[in-house]
Parts: sequence; structure tokens; C-alpha cells
Amino acid sequence: MAIFSSIHATQAFLLSGAFKKVFPNRLLVVEHSFGNAFFCHDVNFDPISVEELQKLENLMFDWIKSKTPITFELWPKQKFIEKLYKFNSHSKLAIARRWEGNQIPIAKYNKKYWDYMIEPLTSNKSQLRKFNLQKYNDGFLLRFATTLHPNIVVPFQDQPKLFATMEEHQKWSEILGISTIGDLNDAIDNDEIKELIWVAEGLHEKKISDIADEIVAGFPQKRIITIAGPSSAGKTTFSKRLKIQLRVNGYRSQTISTDDYFIDRQLLPIGDDGKRDFESIDGLDVGLLGDRLNALLDGKAIPERHFNFDLGTGKDTNNKLELGEWDFVIIEGIHGLNPKLTEKFGKGQVEKLYISAITQMNIDANHRISTSDNRLLRRLVRDNKFRGYSPEQTLERWTSVRLGEEKNIFPYSEEADLIFNSSLVYELPVLAKYARPLLKSVKGDDSVKQLAERLDLFLSFFANLDEKYVPGTSLLREYIGKSDFKY
Repeated sequence: MAIFSSIHATQAFLLSGAFKKVFPNRLLVVEHSFGNAFFCHDVNFDPISVEELQKLENLMFDWIKSKTPITFELWPKQKFIEKLYKFNSHSKLAIARRWEGNQIPIAKYNKKYWDYMIEPLTSNKSQLRKFNLQKYNDGFLLRFATTLHPNIVVPFQDQPKLFATMEEHQKWSEILGISTIGDLNDAIDNDEIKELIWVAEGLHEKKISDIADEIVAGFPQKRIITIAGPSSAGKTTFSKRLKIQLRVNGYRSQTISTDDYFIDRQLLPIGDDGKRDFESIDGLDVGLLGDRLNALLDGKAIPERHFNFDLGTGKDTNNKLELGEWDFVIIEGIHGLNPKLTEKFGKGQVEKLYISAITQMNIDANHRISTSDNRLLRRLVRDNKFRGYSPEQTLERWTSVRLGEEKNIFPYSEEADLIFNSSLVYELPVLAKYARPLLKSVKGDDSVKQLAERLDLFLSFFANLDEKYVPGTSLLREYIGKSDFKY
């Protein structure tokens, strides 16, 4: 996936340059990923017409087809900072000042457009041809090819529920007054971070409370709650906090993990890598799970089930599970939105939740913070602290995890009834304390080492933040430790 990350970053680089040429008095913001695209907009959300968008796209294609190369240079740090002062670029100045070392890597096109390089770009312009610009909402999408579809830009499939959550996170950023890393660093340096943490956590609690209220409104018709989402999105802590809010409303809940309903390892499907695929829904005994859930809803007791990952087999235990009169049953697992599973539970009986981690701020206007990177850093710290994995093991496995998400999770996000954004605007400087030593310990010259160096550079842009103000019930505690919950 690294090659496509480089291609997408280079396409965004050229888009930023083209936007500057077409709209010299306007500023482009490149925000979060959305489907197979980046959502972009004018900094003031001033409209961009279809004709103007076509002009941008044509200019990008002209640049890609031209003989003018994309070049890479090292500039003295002070020279770069002086140039930024001339352009009054505050968000980039905040990053450049914190750049470790005396030189900054620069990407240039046609001598007039340049920018620092936070992630690898490609100079092979033939790799950049597969893209298009599409008007969307109050901005537009930079759409591109991906690892799963390397040769085409696939037809657009709208995700209005997910985009509404992204708009909500934009409002949260406005409430918090944080849109870039520089804004967050100012809050830390000016001793305003304690209140910012309280507000960020308060927004989480309010949203979880609202979700619980909506779930309760569907009782008793909808007694099954499925919780799905990508790796390290915070599903486990969200589930625990949701249970508390359900109790506030007078309801209890029982939990079943879909992991306990794997078929035996020897029967699991074989993945593209030649290994048993634990992330395919075909590896779940959905028929058995459906029968058990329907029995629960009929007032019957069912045996609790446990999958032994050492032996690769699952079996029923002697413990029984049954629902009380005011109980919900929560189904945790990555396939909680997949119709192959939810259709087994009976039509209209399931409240489907999707947990994501949509980052609420940018590095600067035209450099987004990758939601995938955010989740990887969570996983890196958690895996090392609580699961005994080396940083190399976590980083090596990430590509296969991401491919599994692209196949098994993201295509079903619009199946969700409710979506929760688990990202916390202050979490990255807290994670940096734990993640940077792990990233620096990675050896070698391969792609894993390059990934570690890129993530370490990214984390170096944050001011130091002590974790002492992070509440014990915070989602962040699932990854850094000292949580008030048991896992």
C-alpha cells in the first residue's frame, strides 16, 4: 500500500500547486480521506464551480504530461523558514520551526511551486494519471486508484452517513478551536490544554449518551446492538461506555464476541497471502450465531462459546447466557455491519453501530493527518504495552490489516444506523511519548524502517503533553494504559 500512499500524496501536491495557480488569492484545504478520495475545499468554503474544477483537473493533467519533472532537494531550515515568512504561512511555519535537524526535504515543480515533504512522494509522473476531481458537498473530491483497484478510479459510491460524521467532527474542531498541529501546540504551550481535554472528552460522552438514547428508543423491537469498525478504532472502550449510558437509562446489556464463533482453523478460507484468513466473514459460523441470537430473543438460555486461538478450535462452555427483561445483547466484531451476518438476526431487530477514528485536525492546510496513521500509532503502543509485540511485528502486519479492512469493513459503513468518531484532538502528542522510542528502535533499511521514520517525523511536530489529565475512562486509556476499565 506504500506505493499508493506515495502516489496519492504526490497527486495532492500537484493539486495544491494547480490550485495556487488557478486561484492565487485563495487557500486549498486537503482534509480527510473519504472513500477512495481526499475531501478538499476552499479554506472559507467559498464555492468552486464545475467549470473551475475542470480547469484544475486539466492543469494537473497538463503538468503530469509535461516534461517538467518533480524534483526533490534539501534546503537549509533557516532558508525555508524565511521563505515561509514571505508567504505569511503560519501553519507551515509552526511545523518548520519544530523540524528536527538543520535541513528540510523539499519537493518542487516548475521552480514556482514548492513544499516540504512529510511523506515520500514519487517523481514518476506516469504513476499519477489515474485520478479525477469531482464536486461534492461544499468542496470537491480528489479521487484516485487504490491497492484493491490499481488500474482504474472506481465509480463513485456516496457515503452520506459517514460524511455527516465528518462534518460533525468539523464542528467539533470549531468548538475546540483546533484545526492544525500548530493550534494544538499553542494550546499546550499556553497551558490551555487541560480545559481542551475536558471539552474533547465531554463531547465524546455527550455523543455516547445521545447514541444510548437513540438505542433505547428502539427497545424492545431492536434488542441486538452490533458494534463494528476498523482496527484500533476504540470499539472495546466504546462498548464499555455505551453499557454505562444504557444503565443510566435503566437497561443492562450482555456481550457476545464474534471471535468466539470462528469455524475451526483448518476450515478457514485461504487468503491472498496463502494463510488462513481470520478476517473473512466466511470464517464465521454465522448460521450458529444467528440461531443462538434468535434463541436469546425468544427468552431461551444459550451456552457461552469460546474460541481457543492456540488450538484453533471453538466450543461451547458450561456457562449459560440469557437476557433479562430489560437487557440488550451487544455483538462485537469487525463484521457487525455485514448483511451476511445481520440478516441472520431477523429484520428490524438490530441497531448497527460503526466506530471510526476520523482525525479532527490537519498538519497544515494542505497536509492531512491520516486516519490510518492515527489508528496504527494507537495499535503500535497498545500491542507493545499489553500484547508483547515488537514494533516491527505491528508495522509489518499493518498492510494486511488495512487490506482486510478495505475488503471486510469499509464497504459496509453505510449499513450503520449510528456512527461514532472515536478520535480525540489531543491524543497524538500523548501517544508520541510512547510511540517515538518504539519507532526509533526499528532497525534495517526496508519498508518497515521507512514507515517508522515517517511516523517518527510526523510525531516530532507535536509539543510534549503529559498524560496526567487524561481521564481513566477515556478511549485513549485503552492504548496507553491506566484505564479504569478492565480489558
